[in-house]
Amino acid sequence: MKYAKLLLKFFVAIGLYIGLEQLIELKTHGFCLQRILADDLPFQAKWQTAPLSSEEQAEVNALLSQPYQMIGAGSECFAFASVDGKAVIKFFKLDRTRPVYIHRGVFLEDHSGHAGTLSNHPLTRLALPSPLDQRLKRFLGIREFRLERTFSSIHLAYENLKEESGLIYLHLNPTDHFHKTLTLYDACGIAHCVDLDSSKFFLQKRAVPMERHFASLKEKGSDEEAKLSINSLISMLKNRCKKGFSDRDIVNRNFGYIGIQAIEIDSGSFRKNPKMRQSWIYKQELFYATLELKFWLKKNYPEMVNYLESRVTEEIFRDET
Repeated sequence: MKYAKLLLKFFVAIGLYIGLEQLIELKTHGFCLQRILADDLPFQAKWQTAPLSSEEQAEVNALLSQPYQMIGAGSECFAFASVDGKAVIKFFKLDRTRPVYIHRGVFLEDHSGHAGTLSNHPLTRLALPSPLDQRLKRFLGIREFRLERTFSSIHLAYENLKEESGLIYLHLNPTDHFHKTLTLYDACGIAHCVDLDSSKFFLQKRAVPMERHFASLKEKGSDEEAKLSINSLISMLKNRCKKGFSDRDIVNRNFGYIGIQAIEIDSGSFRKNPKMRQSWIYKQELFYATLELKFWLKKNYPEMVNYLESRVTEEIFRDET
């Protein structure tokens, strides 16, 4: 009986610990300052971007001269909105101990070949007896694989898809021209100061998530604006495909609107793919990219379903020969 009570207390303590951890994760979105800082990712020429014009630099300086409030987190970034509501700044998750690295990297995916390709951390040069060395390289490699994939996508979008993604500024390499810190307020209202020159981040125009956008138009009875919004979504998808880029994560939550202009909020899933320029591939992309929206409209804004279907059908059967 004594051991049973101890065992019960042990499991209760474990349950309370896990519950508290999940509550903190839910409240903070997992953010802490250490997760967006890393000193093992040196300058990479491939991440350089063209110098800003004087007008662009002035816009960026103005946007970075105000505090930002946390609004959420994705798989690779933490997102903060400017107090004037015009922009979102996203900082990359750079910490080495993310659970996904252990779960996928050590046990499911082998990206050991990427270990040391981006990072100069001492662990990448540590030689251990096999199979420990292989497990270490897999653990380190998946981080660099995912960062490489995300950085490549953001860089492609910044260089080629600014209109489609709403990107304003990209900062992947250390600089020495800001000479200031940015104040971030986390989900609990606690202020954090981040050095801009050493951080990795990007600025994006703030957009209203797609489902919220259409829900607002439905509430206001703005059917004509809803139709224009659907037209913008179709044009944006077509433009991205015609430029030769694919997106491996097309879901409603990754689209948003600035007014009635559609953009892809999530810029971490783009790849260069010249085949997307082919008419039949673009049309297939358009069908699947709007399928989730059609299901959402059927439930929440049925008046727009026929219009979406007719516009998609019109594009699919459009003669482009």
